[in-house]
Amino acid sequence: MDKVKTAFSATGTYLREVVGELKKVTWPDWPSTARMTGIVVGMVVVIAVFLSAIDWPLGLGMQRFLGR
Repeated sequence: MDKVKTAFSATGTYLREVVGELKKVTWPDWPSTARMTGIVVGMVVVIAVFLSAIDWPLGLGMQRFLGR
């Protein structure tokens, strides 16, 4: 029974500390969040196009090399 009380006490302490830390966080406003999301999506598209541009000729070369 003491282990259960200790576990609940430790969990309560942990959750109180988490809430305290979350109150210290400076959360971004909506325009910043939208701008950063746009940047991330844009970079994903750029990298996907780049990797496709590299993969396509290499795939063709491997098909010719393997005779398929």
